[in-house]
Amino acid sequence: MQKIEKHISTLLYEHDCVIVPNLGGFVANYAAAKIHPTQHTFMPPSKHLVFNKNLKNNDGLLANHIATKDKTNYPEALKYIDHFVSDINSELKRGSKVKIDDVGTLFLDVERNIQFEPSTTNFLIDSFGLSDFHSPAIKRDTISKRIEKEFKDRAAIPAEKKKVNVKRIVALTVAIPMLVALIWIPLKTDLLKNVNYSNLNPFASKEVVKAESNPKTSTSNTIVTDNNSLSKSSTLETSQAVAEALVEPVKADTTAVVTTTPISDSDFKFHVVAGCFKIEGNAINFVKQLQAENISASIIGQNNEGLFVVSCGNYANRKQANESLQTIRQSQPNAWLYKN
Repeated sequence: MQKIEKHISTLLYEHDCVIVPNLGGFVANYAAAKIHPTQHTFMPPSKHLVFNKNLKNNDGLLANHIATKDKTNYPEALKYIDHFVSDINSELKRGSKVKIDDVGTLFLDVERNIQFEPSTTNFLIDSFGLSDFHSPAIKRDTISKRIEKEFKDRAAIPAEKKKVNVKRIVALTVAIPMLVALIWIPLKTDLLKNVNYSNLNPFASKEVVKAESNPKTSTSNTIVTDNNSLSKSSTLETSQAVAEALVEPVKADTTAVVTTTPISDSDFKFHVVAGCFKIEGNAINFVKQLQAENISASIIGQNNEGLFVVSCGNYANRKQANESLQTIRQSQPNAWLYKN
């Protein structure tokens, strides 16, 4: 018959608790892997054994295992366990330590209580073959030592003096005053006053015509046409958008900026102008078209730029001219008021 110690250790590999009747139970608890902080010892996961003297009731696990392995009956196995427990108690009463192979050691403390010291056997099957091992601490140099090793064999590199770029300084000295002058002079003078910025567009086909204002007039009237449309700016009399009438087949021939002057010295001071044309034939056709619409239209002459001015009516006072202008604009929305 095998020793009971062998049966107990075998059962602890498969079970977490093995009870020895009338003695106590050996309980195995899972313990994770550990690293000893000072000894630098690495321990794999294991089952940590403890002894519980209160687990004395027979659960049949140990007796059945002995009966099966030793090919005996259950009562004989119980008697074998009783002899084993009786021998342990006798040894403990004499103050001796009882060693259970591969399990641990039982002994009594000063208060006559049973204490247990587990063996180093690892009963966790998942950790089979793994053992404790020691790894010495890694010694690392301090930061000062590492810096010293890094630059120990390096030769000192002398600091280079920055060369002053004289050419660049001279160029900046000359360029800055010139740049300030280019910005300041146009702002403080009338250099940009008469610049037509529309000519800066390379994609637009434009013709710019300037005409001097007539001394008889107290205002300057400007017609601006772009893509067959006219806009007129009058400082004192009127400020309104004027476009050349889009008629078929008659259209204004040019895109121009024109300063108009009084056409004649008649008694009529106000004129309702419908359009200005460079070609007289276009002006005549436009007059015919207006007359076909029952509008009293006529060419009142040419301005000093050679444009034929088409008028829809001449009036002695502003009130009559404004009333007529509102009526004319129903069919000619780009008509505008001109004063001699």
